[in-house]
Amino acid sequence: MSYLIFIDTNVVHNDFFFKSSAIKKLLKFTNHEPVKLCITEFNYNEIIKKYRDNVRPAIKEVRQVRNSVSKKMVELEIGDLFDLEKLRAEKYVDHYKLFLDEMIENNNIQIVGYPTGEYVTAQISERYFKGIKPFGENKISFQDAIIWQSIVEYCKDEDPEIVVFISNNTTDFADKSKNRIHNDLEDDIRGLLFYNSVGAFLEHEEDNLHDYFIDNYEYDKELLESELSIFFDGNYSLNYTINDLLMNSEFEGEYFSGWGTDGYIDEVNFEILEVTFDIEENQLLITFGVELCVSFSIETIDPSYERGDSGDGMMSESSTTDIYLQGDITYSLNEGKMTDYVEKEIGFL
Repeated sequence: MSYLIFIDTNVVHNDFFFKSSAIKKLLKFTNHEPVKLCITEFNYNEIIKKYRDNVRPAIKEVRQVRNSVSKKMVELEIGDLFDLEKLRAEKYVDHYKLFLDEMIENNNIQIVGYPTGEYVTAQISERYFKGIKPFGENKISFQDAIIWQSIVEYCKDEDPEIVVFISNNTTDFADKSKNRIHNDLEDDIRGLLFYNSVGAFLEHEEDNLHDYFIDNYEYDKELLESELSIFFDGNYSLNYTINDLLMNSEFEGEYFSGWGTDGYIDEVNFEILEVTFDIEENQLLITFGVELCVSFSIETIDPSYERGDSGDGMMSESSTTDIYLQGDITYSLNEGKMTDYVEKEIGFL
């Protein structure tokens, strides 16, 4: 049976290093079943671009901190505190590309080239001018049309029995139900199955995963919650996450409104939501939730502050909030430790 699965950029965008339970299950499935996992060449380059777009702002922030303390660094003879060689985004992009290429090779992922049909420019242009999906009334970019045409051409050459497309871009590819391919596109690839997430696809293939995974695995709840606490006590992942959320949120204080700073986790409560046993790897794929009670400061610019006044020109007041985070993590039964943490969702309670 010829079976092709195409994944869109957004499947990888929030999980650049393929750590989530869903992605691990997908790779295990495609490595064992007579299935070919595919990424178009456009998607491949777009994934790298998305990674670059995330790295550059982070590097910029570090450079700004360095510039703000550069005088003190010279005075105190700690000029090597920041390694300028490491403060280059392309250095990390190159490393990521090596990782991605290795992941593709190790998992036999097929890179599907750009569309080369004689009339491809005219075909894409006609869709654009007529507002046919993946274009729409407010859709002027051509990225999705190139991706779609790549898939269409490849399927015509391969003539597979089953074609699956996984994308959470339901606006441009799906019908109103968000579970089926849009009727503008369904005639391009007969019988194509559309899924808006890897999880939705895995639910459909649940019967074919039993040889590799045991769902609803009986686990030691106290042990896993304890191991989660140990894992997060040993790094700053949760602190980074909450401070990023606070800095990008507005709060209404008792006296003024402002953004959040100086977050401190007062209380942590973990809950295990789902555990799947990976038979071959002897490890647990865990989805967990954690409720965080956080103390922080609401900060804003003091409108009465004038140049020369003492202080930093900011006003702040103390506050608290509750935050809920959901993530995936892997627990190795052989090594007895947690690895491959990836954040999935976060929000205020």
